[in-house]
Amino acid sequence: MARVVRARLLMPTGRWLLLIAIAIASCLSLIVIGNGRNSEVADVLRVCLLLIAIPLALFAAVPTNLLARARGRWGLTWVDSPLVAPILTPVVLGLYFFTPAWVFVLTKTWMYVISYPLLLLVGLILHVGLKGSGKEHSSASLGLQILLSLLDLVFDAIPGIAMRLSRHVIGADFWAKPPRTIPIALHNQSLAGAILWFLAEISDLPIIAMVFIRWIRVDEDEARRIDALLDAQEK
Repeated sequence: MARVVRARLLMPTGRWLLLIAIAIASCLSLIVIGNGRNSEVADVLRVCLLLIAIPLALFAAVPTNLLARARGRWGLTWVDSPLVAPILTPVVLGLYFFTPAWVFVLTKTWMYVISYPLLLLVGLILHVGLKGSGKEHSSASLGLQILLSLLDLVFDAIPGIAMRLSRHVIGADFWAKPPRTIPIALHNQSLAGAILWFLAEISDLPIIAMVFIRWIRVDEDEARRIDALLDAQEK
């Protein structure tokens, strides 16, 4: 039964159905979260969904060759490195949560609405290269990048840790204004930081898995090329 389901999902129709299911689940998740301007927790979940979870889910279901064509068409070949997402995602999170951008987005209704497609677009750009182009020529470089991705687990946790341990309310002029109070806002911020910390770490696991699959694929290709070369020399 499992083999039949897997075969169906690998077919074009199955992949489209999977993508539609992911899109529906993503929309429902965002609806359940509701208005992110009501609490730090809700906005952290909203941002993590748009920037990390939805792009990862979508690209996991899309074939490698289609992603490679899309990157070439859009001029995004520079994101082929699997280190792009682990390194730049915490930078984007830091710029959003620890600069005036957070309060600006939340206080401007038009900007808050626009932030949905903007965050999703940034997330798609950051994660579009994770599955590679299918034309890599060095398994050693991918192995090194897996090692560096493991080290990036610490780097990805920085925004969440900073929010979790901070004794000052970030964006206090918005989150601590009446009827909210500083202690309530600080508690919500601490909880939001813990969620951000957790999600940032967990998101690295599928990233490492995708890169590991690339590594195996490239290593097998290299082994076939070496075997073919040795066979040709023996003849």
